[in-house]
Amino acid sequence: KGGVMGIICLGYMIGPNLGTDTTLETYVDHIDHAVKIGGIDHVGLATDYPVEGLEANGATRENWYVPRLTRFKPSYKVQWPPWIPELDKTSRYLEVAKVLDKRGYSTGDIEKILGLNWLRLYKETLKP
Repeated sequence: KGGVMGIICLGYMIGPNLGTDTTLETYVDHIDHAVKIGGIDHVGLATDYPVEGLEANGATRENWYVPRLTRFKPSYKVQWPPWIPELDKTSRYLEVAKVLDKRGYSTGDIEKILGLNWLRLYKETLKP
């Protein structure tokens, strides 16, 4: 119906066996799947954490992981560390773009996934 699916960068939510062994390739597999299900115009990236990354922002087992064990349902299967190493840095979108390019996505489709789909959605739904 015109929305955008944001693909989260927390490895334990999307990886194999929902584990912390999620890689950049696994993440892009998730993007591929979402594109097949919803179409290229309805997929975008969603980090759910600071641009500089969780580790660089001072996330520790004690201040990030432990509090979530009481705030989130056990079905979330929160794990430590939560990040995908290649995506826990400021160059995360460049890394994703490189893999999408390698997989044959056009420049225009990569731009949609990296942000243009979100901009379209905002323009359509946040009209003054």
